Amino acid sequence: MIVDKYNPTEFDHIRGLSDDLTAFYKLYSEYETDKTQSNRFALEKQGEDLFFTIKHRALEGVITGTMAYELREHMEELLYVD
Repeated sequence: MIVDKYNPTEFDHIRGLSDDLTAFYKLYSEYETDKTQSNRFALEKQGEDLFFTIKHRALEGVITGTMAYELREHMEELLYVD
């Protein structure tokens, strides 16, 4: 599985998306190294923030619905497939 399938730098021009992706990947990496409940909660919280950002950037028309769907699918795969 490719963790950083979507490089955050590809989204530098999109408000919040690059930062949220970077934070999500960082927490994902920490969780993979240390699968504690607190790391899982932090990862899930960041995932919620990322999904919110993706949704709003799509609603604003900054990213396409297809891109939003693909980003959400990728993040859900990382979050919910152990």
